[in-house]
Amino acid sequence: MTATDVGARVPGAPGAGPVPAGPIRDVARLRALDGLRGVAALVVVVHHLLLVLPAVSDVVDVDGTGAEQPTAWSAQWWLARTPLRLVWAGEEAVLLFFVLSGLVLTLPVLRGWGRRDWMSYYARRLVRLYLPVWAAVVFALGLALAVTRDVTAESGWMAIHRPPTLRALAFDGTLLFGTSNLDSPLWSLRWEVWFSLLLPLVVALVCAIRIGRWWPAVVTGLALGSAAARLPGVGEGLPAGELVQGLLTYLPVFGIGVVLASALPEVTALAAGVGAAGRARPAALFAAALLLTVAPALGDAGTAPAPTAVALRAAGLLGVVGLILLALGWPALRRGLERRPVQWLGSRSFSLYLVHEPLLVAAALLLGGPSVAQWGLVAVPVLLLALVTAEVFHRAVEGPAHRLARRVGEWPRRPAAAVAVAD
Repeated sequence: MTATDVGARVPGAPGAGPVPAGPIRDVARLRALDGLRGVAALVVVVHHLLLVLPAVSDVVDVDGTGAEQPTAWSAQWWLARTPLRLVWAGEEAVLLFFVLSGLVLTLPVLRGWGRRDWMSYYARRLVRLYLPVWAAVVFALGLALAVTRDVTAESGWMAIHRPPTLRALAFDGTLLFGTSNLDSPLWSLRWEVWFSLLLPLVVALVCAIRIGRWWPAVVTGLALGSAAARLPGVGEGLPAGELVQGLLTYLPVFGIGVVLASALPEVTALAAGVGAAGRARPAALFAAALLLTVAPALGDAGTAPAPTAVALRAAGLLGVVGLILLALGWPALRRGLERRPVQWLGSRSFSLYLVHEPLLVAAALLLGGPSVAQWGLVAVPVLLLALVTAEVFHRAVEGPAHRLARRVGEWPRRPAAAVAVAD
């Protein structure tokens, strides 16, 4: 998953996006989307809290080899195949982060806030991403050395957290060509880095195409393209086929955010119209968006026939877009997302995303493979510990990295050749 420390700002609008993307100065902050990102980060933590339990990890494809089918009406079935999935919809939350990240990084470019060349952008962006990642790797390594990982753990998710190796550290430190399970949420940062590197091409494409009122069709096409890229065999036989398939799968998700940014007047107008349609309609649309978001899990896209799997996964991405629209346009939801505790979660979401999993794994290992009852007793204290650690990490690492990025970004500035970019 990813998350961001500060959200985007756009003229006259309220919300923000995932992984570190700097503010656009002198405009209204998109606070509702900051809150949405914070809630999604908390959902990721709950997702991993539950995966500690073998009964839950069994019905999740944690290692790419498939998952068990839950028995109808069992506790596993209720968690995995009913709307209870929303409570621990970790993968869906990461897709939300990707859409928000595309939105946040593209808005400053299109709005022209600040005059910085691309070298300045890269300097800022890479510092903002890599310094917290490297600190998180050191943190995870310390915990892994202090509490030995157990590849024989009953929980399949716990078992994939292997003892650290130099090769794993090299992958986690560079991100571009894969990550290990030392701190497995880093997998999403890999695609954040790729998208950040490719942003100039995205800008050129967006400037060449006037999307405007056609944005729903473009978003739908990107959702279908991303879903189709997840089918088995895509990229097979190509050089770096796994990388190609990942780029085809996740870049369109960022692209959805890019489209929302490029058609922001039309998007916000639609959001405002939905929010003004009384109370019942926005509430019904919100429920529908939530169900669409978890449609791949409810319909078991992993084992469904290819056309059904594509439809379910595309529906999930459209559900994410619906949540963003409602966060922008439905006053009741926006007020909830703008409350102080939710805003705190949003501002600390990147730190929480980076540090929570090594803590959960270490706690579960210390308990020796906890039962449901044992883990139920310690889950809340462990969650609170993760929140406190995220606050410390934010103050000690993420905040200073943000400030350093701002300074570093000034070094390669070339005013004569400047272009407007996100930091």
